[in-house]
Amino acid sequence: MKKTLQKAWAVIRGNTQLKIGLVLLCLLLLTALLAPLLAPYEPFFLSDELVAAPSGVHPLGTDGLGRDVLSMLIFGTRTSLVVGITAAFIAGIIGTLLGGVAGYFGGRTDAVLGELINIFMMMPTFFLVLIVVALFGSGLFNVMVVMGLTSWVGNAKLMRAQAMSLRQRTFVRASEAIGESRLSILFRHVIPNGIFPIIANTTMGIASAILTESSLAFLGLGDPNIISWGQVIQSGKSYLTNGWWICLFGGLAIIYTVVTFYLIGDGLNRVLSPKLRDLGKEGS
Repeated sequence: MKKTLQKAWAVIRGNTQLKIGLVLLCLLLLTALLAPLLAPYEPFFLSDELVAAPSGVHPLGTDGLGRDVLSMLIFGTRTSLVVGITAAFIAGIIGTLLGGVAGYFGGRTDAVLGELINIFMMMPTFFLVLIVVALFGSGLFNVMVVMGLTSWVGNAKLMRAQAMSLRQRTFVRASEAIGESRLSILFRHVIPNGIFPIIANTTMGIASAILTESSLAFLGLGDPNIISWGQVIQSGKSYLTNGWWICLFGGLAIIYTVVTFYLIGDGLNRVLSPKLRDLGKEGS
């Protein structure tokens, strides 16, 4: 265990992007966990100061209803992280399973699943999410599930390519030769050895899911009972001339989070991909 932790620390320390991303992520997680302690007000508390500029009382100002922007952003961190991680996890599971089955089994199975992947690739994902949310409601659960069910294509294509390569490897051929079932080989050998690009891609998918949820909330299709960053921006769009801070700080929170997961995803990609790892060593 100690050696594993030392090795992990050495990997993190040797990759600047990953190191910066993890530090930023720790700040996000602490903000989400300690939200009741960090927020100066309840997120739905309505004060008498409407569209008040940033001050000592309200460090990031208030919105048109008198709600403290800082408190809304702090509690919105929880929503963004839950939505992003859950949706990306669903997409990662679906993409890994479908891509692994298509790439390893090949033949007619690959042809059918390949066509399914192509169909979802051609679909305008965001508008599909809009339609489903409009039909079934804008609850947070619906948003997370529909985003996960529509954003798995990238993971499936990556896993399919990995499985097609791994099925030709000696250890897979040996497992087949001794009579191990194909499903067992898929879950014991193919997926575990081909999962690394999917981990990196799924991490970046968290940022994409957060952007999608924020866009839905900005359009008024988010859950009105839950504070989110998109909802903060949506509440400030009518006050851009005299309440610029509402949209500004909400947008900065989204940018911060997206950059955080991009750095982690790109850092993981460089660590887990042999070609990029070797390229990084040559550059240094």
